[in-house]
Amino acid sequence: MDNPIALTIVVLSVFLTMYISYYNRRYTRTTAAFYVAEGKIPWRLNGAAMLGDYCSAASFLGVAGAVALVGVDGWWLALGFFGAWIVLLLVMAGPLKSVGKYTVADVLAARFGEKAHGIRIVAMLSTLVLCVLYLVPQIVGAGHLFKLLLGWDYLPTVLVTGTLMAAYVIIGGMRGTTYNQAIQGVVLFGAMILLLIVVSITYFGGNPLAIIEKGQEMVPPAVVAEEGGAVEALAQMEVAEAEAAVTVARELMADAPNALTPGVQLRDLLNQASLVLGLFLGVLGLPHILIRFYTVRNATAARRSAEFTIWGLAIFYAAVLLVGLATMYVLYPTLIQLLTEGQQGVAKNMSLPMLGQLLGGETALGIIAAGALAAMLSTSSGLLISATTSLAHDLYTTVLKPQSTDQERVIFAKTGAGVLAALAIGLAIWLRDQNVAVLVGMCFGIAASTFAPALVFAVWWTRLTSQAVMAGMGVGLVTSVVFTFARFFNMPDFLGIPVLVNPALYSVPVAVLTTVLVAYLTKDTGRVEEFLASAHSS
Repeated sequence: MDNPIALTIVVLSVFLTMYISYYNRRYTRTTAAFYVAEGKIPWRLNGAAMLGDYCSAASFLGVAGAVALVGVDGWWLALGFFGAWIVLLLVMAGPLKSVGKYTVADVLAARFGEKAHGIRIVAMLSTLVLCVLYLVPQIVGAGHLFKLLLGWDYLPTVLVTGTLMAAYVIIGGMRGTTYNQAIQGVVLFGAMILLLIVVSITYFGGNPLAIIEKGQEMVPPAVVAEEGGAVEALAQMEVAEAEAAVTVARELMADAPNALTPGVQLRDLLNQASLVLGLFLGVLGLPHILIRFYTVRNATAARRSAEFTIWGLAIFYAAVLLVGLATMYVLYPTLIQLLTEGQQGVAKNMSLPMLGQLLGGETALGIIAAGALAAMLSTSSGLLISATTSLAHDLYTTVLKPQSTDQERVIFAKTGAGVLAALAIGLAIWLRDQNVAVLVGMCFGIAASTFAPALVFAVWWTRLTSQAVMAGMGVGLVTSVVFTFARFFNMPDFLGIPVLVNPALYSVPVAVLTTVLVAYLTKDTGRVEEFLASAHSS
C-alpha cells in the first residue's frame, strides 16, 4: 500500500456517501420518489447538486489535465461546458419543468400525446446511448486514480467503481444522489480553490496572475514530447528542476507555441468549430442534467437552480485554467516523461492528484482523490438514474407493460441500473487511454444532435410535427454515434469525410435540416397551442 493516509481518506468518503444513499433508501419505494424525489428538492440544494454533477471527473481531472498538457486549448472544453448553461437557463429551464414529469420524452409526449410511442422509443434509445457513454469517463478516471493511489491494476479498479455506482442508484434513488452530488460539488469547488491558493503561494509569490505570465514562457508538454532533442535534454530532470526545464525547452524550441497559444491541440477550424458547437448545444440534451429540473417544485425554482450553478461554474472554471497552467509548470519534466513513455492516460487524467501530493503530501492527495472519486460516483449515479428512468418509464411503463404496478416499475429500473453499469464497465476497459474530458465532449456532441434540436423546436416552434421529431432525433443519433466510434477506432475518415474530435459539426446540421424538412412534409403538430401556453406559463 503506497499511500495509506490517502487510502483511508478515500475509504471514509466512500462510506459517507454510501451512508447517505442508505439513509435515503426509504425515499425509493415509489417511482416519483425514486426518479425525481417527488419534486421536493429545494432550489439551492438542486443548484449545488448540478454544480457537483458538472464538477465531475471531466471538469476536475480532465480539463485541468488537458490544460496542463496543451495549454489554453484544453480550456475550450470548460468554456463550452459553461456557456451552454447560459443557453439552458434562457431557453429551456422553465419550459422543461412546466411540461415535463420524469424524462425528456415526457416533454415531447406532452405536445404530441401519450400514444406517440415512436418518439418515446427513439428518446429512450438516445438516453441510453448518451448515459452509458457518459459513464465511461467517470470509470476511466477512477481506474487511473486508484492506479496512482494504490498501484492497483486497471481491471479490478473499474469493476469496484462500477459496482459502487450501481449500488448508489439502487439504494439511494434520486434523493440520495442529490445530497451526494451537492456535498461533492462543495468539496470539489473548495479543493480547486484551495489548490489555486496553495500553488500560488508556494510557486508564484502569492500572485495568481503570475501563473498567466509563466504560461507565456512555457512550451506545452505535448509539443515538447514530439521533439526528440528536447526530450533527451530534459530526460534527467526532476520535478524540483521545473524552472530549469521550462527554460531549456524554450531555448531548444524558440519558435514553438506557448501555453496560451490557441491551436496546439485543435489545429484546424473544422475541429475547433465542431468541438465548440457540440459543447455549446450539448447541455440542452443531456438527460442527467435535464432531469434535475423535475426535482424542484416549479419553473421559478428550476431557473434559480440554473442561476446558482452558473455562478459556481464561472468561478470554478476560472480556477481550473489557472491551476492547470500551474500544474504544467510545477510538473513540467514529469508530464513530458509520462508522455514520452506512452503513459498518456496518467498524464492526461492524474496530473491534478500528483500536484496535490507534491503540495501537501498524502493528506492533500487523499482529499483530492476522495473528492474526485465522489464526483465520479455521484455523477455516475445521476447518469444511471436518468437512464433507468427512461428505460422503465418510456419503455416498460408506457409501451411494454402499461398495467404494471409502481413496485414492478421500481424493480425494473433498479435491475436496469445493474445491466447498464456492466455495459459501461466494458466500454471503460476498452477506452482506458482516452482523456476523460474528451470522452465527455463527444457525449455532448451526441446530445447536441438528438435531444437539443427536438426540445428547442418542441418548445419554441409551432410547425414541428411528431414525424419530424422521430426523423431528426434518429438521424442525429445515428450520425453522431457513427462518427464518435470512428474516432474511437482512430479512423482518419469515414466514407471520405474527415473524422473530427467531436461529431457535432456533421450531426447537428443533419439533424436540424432533417427535422425542418420532415416538419414541412407532415402535419401532426400535436396540441401545439395548449402545450406552448403551458410551457411558457411562468
